[in-house]
Amino acid sequence: MPERRRFLIGAGAFVLLRSAYAQTRPAPRRVGILSLGTPDTSAALVRAFTETLRERHADVQIDVRFAEGREEDLARLAAEVAARRPTVFVAPGTVVVEAVRKAAPGVPIVTVVGDVASAGISPVLSKPAGGITGVNFQSASLDAKRLELLAALVSKGKVILNLTDSSARTGSQTALGDTARSLGIVLHAVEARAPQEIDAAFEAARKLGASGVNVLSSPFLNTHRARIVKLAASARLPAIYQWPETAEEGGLMGYGPRLSTVYRQLAGYAARILDGARPADLPIEQPAKLELVINLRTARS
Repeated sequence: MPERRRFLIGAGAFVLLRSAYAQTRPAPRRVGILSLGTPDTSAALVRAFTETLRERHADVQIDVRFAEGREEDLARLAAEVAARRPTVFVAPGTVVVEAVRKAAPGVPIVTVVGDVASAGISPVLSKPAGGITGVNFQSASLDAKRLELLAALVSKGKVILNLTDSSARTGSQTALGDTARSLGIVLHAVEARAPQEIDAAFEAARKLGASGVNVLSSPFLNTHRARIVKLAASARLPAIYQWPETAEEGGLMGYGPRLSTVYRQLAGYAARILDGARPADLPIEQPAKLELVINLRTARS
């Protein structure tokens, strides 16, 4: 009997100790990711981010929401993730940053945008403002360089259509205009903020007699890149895209940083913030490597 009592007392003490440990153990830290993309179009990027982050923080919880190209859903999805109290929020693109700012004031944000100054995020790369840091991929100069590469396929005086999305706020117009004048190219810009407007843009390209399409930097346009690639192929129009991966998926040309590498950079930022760093102490970086990818199968067709 005494032995049985000792066992029961020991078991009871174990339960109390386990309960006390559960109450004092810190809750796992969370990272929220809000994307304008879809699970299919963004799966490889989320995987690259997650793998890199968990090399340093194996126990981190990651909450992901996809707006699937619908900007009107961003506020609701941002609120859903904010309710789970993330330590840091990953918000690629200007419109996504704005949604997260409203839903989670005070939570550090890591982003990738074309131009942090034009987007109103930070005027200086070395001193991030507003609790936001991340990657700035030089959209104005890259959009102009893509125009130059595309112009090499057409003769002077030809028309090139810039497919754009005003919500991206890249500040590329001046650089594009200067490049077009130097190359003797006539530019027309068509804005698309909905899938059907992408279709209308290619109809406009046909009516204008465009010889090519320069797909400018935009999370929305990247989300619908498969649609754009298909429309360009149907119209037999050469097109150039902002990410090398799009050329590997069937687009003619892609020029810029590899997006999966950019997401690994974002994971590095998130890891440092989880370690206690403040966004203001983490200078905004630019991609270290640019790639030009040409899809030879698409070129032959």
